[in-house]
Amino acid sequence: MIYIITGTSSGIGNALAKFYLNKGEQVIGISRNNTITHENFKHIACDLSDKQQLHDLALLQHVKKEDYPVRLINNAGIIGDIKRSHQLTLTHYADMAMVNLVAPQFLSTYVLQTFGFEQVDMIINISSGAGERPVPSWGAYCATKAGIDLFAKTLAAEIKELGHNTKVYNVSPGVVDTKMQSNIRSSEEKHFSGRQNFVDLKENNELRTAQEVAVLLNEFIETEHPEEEGIIHRI
Repeated sequence: MIYIITGTSSGIGNALAKFYLNKGEQVIGISRNNTITHENFKHIACDLSDKQQLHDLALLQHVKKEDYPVRLINNAGIIGDIKRSHQLTLTHYADMAMVNLVAPQFLSTYVLQTFGFEQVDMIINISSGAGERPVPSWGAYCATKAGIDLFAKTLAAEIKELGHNTKVYNVSPGVVDTKMQSNIRSSEEKHFSGRQNFVDLKENNELRTAQEVAVLLNEFIETEHPEEEGIIHRI
């Protein structure tokens, strides 16, 4: 098995990469910076907000056939400027769309085209409950997470139509103690009315660690999920 994981420099992506490396798996990490040194780890430097860098990705040269099948975990995500929509810029919206929506869509397409349906065992997108409800001052984040949820449902329907077995799931890990959470707590109350809720979660030790999420996600991946359970899940 080989795991292709985005956002491995820190947070959930870093914890996932180390978890699977500790299990003896091969891991390819896609992120701007590398913080992992391991004989079974290959890092590919890529800024997912840069269309040209995405276009230039070349994964096949880093994969041996004996390491098949492939599992893709689209983990990388950003929350951007935490402000109400009328205060935001075109750059904010473009970067949010590229990292949270376009990149996971493209990488899903890329692995299926490159390795073939029969060699891509599973595609996992790290989603969010924010894709299911409005959160004031998170407009683009909510929209991109809702978008990747619908994309996953559509991709799964297409795969079923074609008679292939690649599984597609979107998984929300809850509130996790990552750099994104730090950014949320550092936002200004005047721009984000929900800020204090996240401060309280941290102070009350109610945040999951990235390592806990890695264990829970692996349990999800290793469990059979009947079709009636659907594509969107929380762990």
